Amino acid sequence: MIKNLFIALAFALMLINPSISIAAESPVDVQEIFTSSENIDGDNFKYPKGKAEMRLIRVEVENGATIPMHSHPVPLLGHIESGELTLAEKTGISKTFKEGDSFVLSANTPAHTMANSGDSSAVMWVAVASAEGVPTLNPEE
Repeated sequence: MIKNLFIALAFALMLINPSISIAAESPVDVQEIFTSSENIDGDNFKYPKGKAEMRLIRVEVENGATIPMHSHPVPLLGHIESGELTLAEKTGISKTFKEGDSFVLSANTPAHTMANSGDSSAVMWVAVASAEGVPTLNPEE
């Protein structure tokens, strides 16, 4: 009975003072930033055949610059670290991504440009799920 009383008292103290904790806080903070099974157009994507290869690419686009028309034969995940980029599909559809935004592009995504639409340089990180010998992008005419 005294043991139960002690547990109840400890619990009540934790409710009164949330800084009291039984376990120390972890020095490691893990946050899932983004998860998706679809590209930006809502289509499912597939991984390429062949020996798997992961790539991590940092892209910096200066103010006013545009990455020319291109497509991707493999799925990729983009994350805007800073600035603002606007993806303009060949179809006429455009989407703007700002700092902190993440998105998926794939072989199903129409050819597009990526323009810095902000007022400073933009940095985008791109993680690519590819296969050996398969390019990350294909330039379009």
